[in-house]
Amino acid sequence: MRIVLVDDDSIIRENLKTLLSIYAPNMQVIAEADGVKAGVACIREHKPDLVLLDVEMKDGTGFDLLAFYGQLDFKVIFVTGHDAYAIRAFKISAIDYVLKPVDPDDLVSALKKAEGMAEESEQQIKVANLVQNNREDISNQKIILKDADTVYLVAVKDIVRCASETNYTRFFLTNGRILMVSKTLKEFDTLFEGQHFFRAHQSHLINLHHFDRFEKKDGGTIFMKDGSALPVAVRKKDSLFTALERLN
Repeated sequence: MRIVLVDDDSIIRENLKTLLSIYAPNMQVIAEADGVKAGVACIREHKPDLVLLDVEMKDGTGFDLLAFYGQLDFKVIFVTGHDAYAIRAFKISAIDYVLKPVDPDDLVSALKKAEGMAEESEQQIKVANLVQNNREDISNQKIILKDADTVYLVAVKDIVRCASETNYTRFFLTNGRILMVSKTLKEFDTLFEGQHFFRAHQSHLINLHHFDRFEKKDGGTIFMKDGSALPVAVRKKDSLFTALERLN
């Protein structure tokens, strides 16, 4: 793979080149740039297979750079600092990223994923969603969900609830569609933090915007607007009422 590095820190670029030469000798750094404007020009000139892209640069962000392209003909891995908002954006859009300071194992893992990604259309969907999510209020963001055969773009507000299925998570949407995704419920509980989702039970994560009522009998049951009835863990009851008060 032919790689372009875009980062406004020359030390980071040199470090990446060293790591690539040691851990990915089959990949070639063909050019580098120190910002958004220079990066756009560099990519257009050299037409790389892969871009290692910084998030925060002096003349803008990596999101700004991607917004210059209607269709991407290259793959992207973000190289970023510990920015919680940016990391959440990558995760919700299923985009690969590597944290600074760069760990060789993390870099090699991301490179292998990029090298193995055969579907350009999947990359297009992910990047377009990342750019759009960066512009949107958190309540209007969309998440990339994948089952065995298909990539779905789902509005977070249209998720009614999620149910644990061992190492999988079953998503229940407002249109009645059910998706099975090969990630644990714990991962989505972390991802949706701050978005009015509530872990009512070890096996259930609910969107409080679709909460209908709570009935106290038989230990307590949550009823959702789609008609589903879910148990609530005893230790979660007080937290549920607190979360509902915050919602209003």
